[in-house]
Amino acid sequence: MINLFKKLKVLINLQWNQKFKFLFLKNKFSNFIILTIIFIFTRFLFLANYPHFYDSPEYLRESLGTNFYLSLAKSHESVHPIWLYLSQVFQKINIDSTAWEISLISAISGLITIFAFYFFIKILFKQRIADKALLPLIFFPHLWLIQTNIMHESIDVALFISALLFYLLFIDKNKFIYFFFSLTCLTMAFLDFIGIAIWVSAFIGLIVYRSKGNVFKNLFIYALELLLSISLSIVFLYLLLNKAIDNPLERLNDLLFVYGKSGIFEGWSLLNIIRMFRNNLFVLYYGYSLAAIVAIFIVFFNLIKNKKNKLLLFIISFFIPFFLTGKFWYGGLYGRYSIMIAFPLALILALIKNKKIYWSLMGILIFYFGFTFCSYLKTPIPEIQRDLIKKAKINESDLIILSDYQRPQLNLPNAVFINGDLQEQIKTESLIEESLFDHKKVFISQQAIDFPYWQYDGQEIHIISKSNSDKAVLNDFINGKELDLVTKNNNYPLLNIYQIKR
Repeated sequence: MINLFKKLKVLINLQWNQKFKFLFLKNKFSNFIILTIIFIFTRFLFLANYPHFYDSPEYLRESLGTNFYLSLAKSHESVHPIWLYLSQVFQKINIDSTAWEISLISAISGLITIFAFYFFIKILFKQRIADKALLPLIFFPHLWLIQTNIMHESIDVALFISALLFYLLFIDKNKFIYFFFSLTCLTMAFLDFIGIAIWVSAFIGLIVYRSKGNVFKNLFIYALELLLSISLSIVFLYLLLNKAIDNPLERLNDLLFVYGKSGIFEGWSLLNIIRMFRNNLFVLYYGYSLAAIVAIFIVFFNLIKNKKNKLLLFIISFFIPFFLTGKFWYGGLYGRYSIMIAFPLALILALIKNKKIYWSLMGILIFYFGFTFCSYLKTPIPEIQRDLIKKAKINESDLIILSDYQRPQLNLPNAVFINGDLQEQIKTESLIEESLFDHKKVFISQQAIDFPYWQYDGQEIHIISKSNSDKAVLNDFINGKELDLVTKNNNYPLLNIYQIKR
């Protein structure tokens, strides 16, 4: 009788589980669904309708083009063909195209990224860790800006993280189809921006951490994938440029060996290394909050203490290229090239076992996010500056001196831009003197007076420019000259317009 009762109980439980299997699965992924909804809300409802950042006006202008190859030819050296093609497609969403459609590409790419990263962490660790890792990705200020603005990085990251996911599946299941998908995603990532290649050490960290007894085999296969993906991306880029410009090899040489080589392999003095650490620290603090820095110390200490060397190596494999991005701080926007660091930081936060510490750090992160979020709901800084220039009643015959950071959005016909180049500075100073001698009006923005310090980068001050403005490049030239305040905005004194007088 007892055995019959046990069999009946097992049968009832089996029938119940089969009948309500979908509900169990739904509950299993409930946190993921809720977090995805929050992600969609914070991205898709707050897409930028203005080209806030340095390269964004160019991206917007070329996206409006109807000839893909002509737009490719007009792009600056670091071309982004996949982003450009999609941007021209997305501009057809409505007749009166705006920046919103281009920002939509970033949001959709961001959604693909969190899907790929979630399942990557879920397979590599477990669902609880994946859930905890997804939350900081929603509120990292740097990631939010990339995924809501006219930027190409969101596509690059989506492709790279997808390549990592497929390679993890290849390691686990040893099926060629996953290798093929990983190769395809990685090739497309390199094709859109070859600079993301500095993050390939993340694959090595993954292989060492995940492989069981066949590390060298997987490393060899990955070396093959890396060689193929870089080669294919360069070939495809050459073929595209060959249809767009007369000297594709020269453009490729600039991209690979001028900007790439000089950017990474040169300038390794002790002072520059210290600056790189400083830049990295600023990126972490302003782009990912104090919470990320505290989490790094906590998790690294625990991993070393518990001798989890493979996991430590996996995380460090992301921090090595992050350190290199400290050389490219001028990319602006918290260092655009460092965007991939968001994902190991999310994992680090998720690895904190103490719930009170985790939620306290998340509270700090959300607090930081709030400031960035609110600043980008305000009137764009260039529009405020444009309004001040208009109120100053500056004629086309007058001369106005602006900062190079103002150039993309305020490329006025009568403007001269201070960019830090000594020869250009000498020419600008001579032009000012000649204009004053000819009794022409000369105006200058506070941004040009302070350059390269206290410069607006988007809606906020560039993180590396908050220094001593007494060292501004025009300081000696301006000293002794009369500056009459012409127009001002009490809320934005760094945008004041002055007239220079002898």
